Amino acid sequence: MRSVAEYLERAAEFEALAATATVDVLKKRYGDIAACYRLLAKEREWLIGTGAIEGQQPIDGQQAEGLRN
Repeated sequence: MRSVAEYLERAAEFEALAATATVDVLKKRYGDIAACYRLLAKEREWLIGTGAIEGQQPIDGQQAEGLRN
């Protein structure tokens, strides 16, 4: 699972791709993907706000350590 910041970062990457795309179909597709990432960020932020999920997930090493204990 990604953080809100990671979703927004990916959205920005696809927005940049859309801005530089010369093929209209790709420009639209990249824009749509960016919008999806923004929606995921908004949904995750809402879930964190309601307490349904935690805001930060442990890094991989900490997850593995937790599984061993």
